[in-house]
Amino acid sequence: MPEAVAPAEQVIAQVLHRRMDDEKSLIAGERGAVAYRIAELMVHAKELYTQTLPRLTKEVNSELPMEEELSGLRMTLLHLRDLITDFDNAFLDAMFIERKNNPDAVYDQWRDPEADPDADASGDSDDWTDEDLGVGEDGENG
Repeated sequence: MPEAVAPAEQVIAQVLHRRMDDEKSLIAGERGAVAYRIAELMVHAKELYTQTLPRLTKEVNSELPMEEELSGLRMTLLHLRDLITDFDNAFLDAMFIERKNNPDAVYDQWRDPEADPDADASGDSDDWTDEDLGVGEDGENG
């Protein structure tokens, strides 16, 4: 009886998780989610390159017309976009928790805006200005 092979996502996630553990990267409880999200992206990116691209370029025979291939590609790319969002959310959650647990290590350059002489009168130096947004006084770009 042949030996069962683990799915590619699982293998990649285990390798990434092991490295995160070794380097104490991110919060221990969040490493698995981040590793798995990266693994999902890598597997789908490989499928795009090794399966979809050859069909689109006719390097391999495809019975589907180009329009159907492109519709399938669109669905795959939308799924990839969702996976990227999932990774981003997992990563940002892991970073938020890390910052929360180690505020001194992460915010060693942080300064109180009220004590910053360059902050605007409201003390909110992080607000976007019309100049930052490239918007003129009349509300138009330029």
